[in-house]
Amino acid sequence: MEHQPFRTWILEKEPLTIEEQSRLEDHLAACPECARLSGNLERALHIVHSAPEVPAPEGFTRRWQASLAQRKHAEEKREARNLVFSLIGSAIVVAIGAILIFDPKVSLISLAAGSLTSFFTVVASAESVIEFITSLARSLNPSILALVLIILGGWILLSAFTLALSIWKLAIKRGVKNS
Repeated sequence: MEHQPFRTWILEKEPLTIEEQSRLEDHLAACPECARLSGNLERALHIVHSAPEVPAPEGFTRRWQASLAQRKHAEEKREARNLVFSLIGSAIVVAIGAILIFDPKVSLISLAAGSLTSFFTVVASAESVIEFITSLARSLNPSILALVLIILGGWILLSAFTLALSIWKLAIKRGVKNS
């Protein structure tokens, strides 16, 4: 049995033609699922319409308008920052393009070669640092290595805890200011 058009008619509450109304009533008489949906919707609407109006808390409008002004200001700052970054990025692209076009000593190939050389230099430096650390770890006594790793792990945990505590403290301060 196709329920979709009947569910749409029940939920949208748009005026139905006489034929559609007749088809819906026949379907509701034959389909307990759609009849339950219609009854539940009617009860929910009755509850909502009969509920008393609750006044807003004292000062709600003032606080909401103040926070709206703050949110608008923050959004304007965010948009201005994005605009500045976009302009800076565009200026960099234009400057690189101008250098490539107007300076005959600089070519796209030499620029790419210099970038790749720099990248491989960084990778080689990282490899040498990793090689130094692994050779140091191999030369140390395992108990000393374990002690160094425990101390290093402790420092990392302590710094992570300090960072989390600082963020929490800032959040609490912001929460107190916004209240």
